[in-house]
Amino acid sequence: MDCIKEVEGIKKYMIDMRRYFHQYPEASNEEFQTAKSIQKELDDMEIPWKIIANTGIIATIGKGEKVIALRADMDALKIYEKTDVPYKSKQEGLMHACGHDGHMAILLGVAKVLKKYEDTLNCVVKLIFQPAEENVSGAKVVIREGGLEGVEEIFGLHLFTDIPCGQVSLEEGPRMASTNQVTITIHGISGHAGKPHQSVDATLVAAHILINIQSIVSRFTDPIDSVAVSFGMLHSGTLRNVISNKAVLEGTVRTFNKEKAVEVGKQIEQIATSIANAYGASVDVAYEMCAHPAVINDKEVVEKALIGAKKVLPEETFVCIPKMMLGEDFSWYMEQVKGAFAFVGAGNDKIQCSYPNHHDKFNLDERCLEIGALLHLSYVLENSNK
Repeated sequence: MDCIKEVEGIKKYMIDMRRYFHQYPEASNEEFQTAKSIQKELDDMEIPWKIIANTGIIATIGKGEKVIALRADMDALKIYEKTDVPYKSKQEGLMHACGHDGHMAILLGVAKVLKKYEDTLNCVVKLIFQPAEENVSGAKVVIREGGLEGVEEIFGLHLFTDIPCGQVSLEEGPRMASTNQVTITIHGISGHAGKPHQSVDATLVAAHILINIQSIVSRFTDPIDSVAVSFGMLHSGTLRNVISNKAVLEGTVRTFNKEKAVEVGKQIEQIATSIANAYGASVDVAYEMCAHPAVINDKEVVEKALIGAKKVLPEETFVCIPKMMLGEDFSWYMEQVKGAFAFVGAGNDKIQCSYPNHHDKFNLDERCLEIGALLHLSYVLENSNK
């Protein structure tokens, strides 16, 4: 198989599929039409598939004793898209702002090539189209329903626009952080805005808790350790002239160390409780450890993937990118089998593809699709040749 020639032949197909998925995004666990579109493409390729995790799909290609898996996530984000591209989202309030449209397009392109050479493959390749990565629930369901049965190794990738298109990071060891989820609920006493002394202001308490929690990273964590504590949601109150009796903070704690995650959880509870008590409020802290663990690349799988990748991509493609505090539920697969996860550059300032993942103007330099396909195919060939 000439991977470079084959990827050149599927380039337009991948771009077309990526743009189609981009126009019709669906939220986590609601990827029904996305799944139907993938099923149709697989049927056209005469590749057998089955439903998994309700809206996910597992397709199988090849033959042989060794079984490997490739994975693409399917879900979009609840974001109002603000790009002006002709393939802009047609689903108001939903957007593929994290590259999952590209991931699916790449895997479908790879499927097309692998099917063409199926008789020459000396391994079985499972293609996992996984739902619900954004709410970190999909991978666990895929595993629970037997999606990794027989699989020895797994390979995945993520497109990032803060990495220039043409660059790839494929390195052993910790790559993405574990994510732990925290919800803080403050209970106060409502009252009139003009008589604040008769109430306990839950909004004020929430504000002080939020500010003081930031000291966990700046003053209670060794600067050498990697910890990120971020709150993305604060809900409080009903009217401008009514002092709120309830506020809810929701956030995440990201680390590469389980012991540190436990410690941070205790510190959050201590700070929240102390501040609430000082203002006469009460507080409930719910801390969910390990929404998913850290992504830690296996040395052997990385070495194998790099051997294959360097046969089809120039040496200067491969760069070192520091580990990220972003999370990825691909890590659940790596708890079960050896695996590797690549960072693939998709950024290009010249064509307005420089907005970060989860931004309402996020877009990809679509040349990244070819690179992603080459990474998948070369990894499969290295396993097939063993």
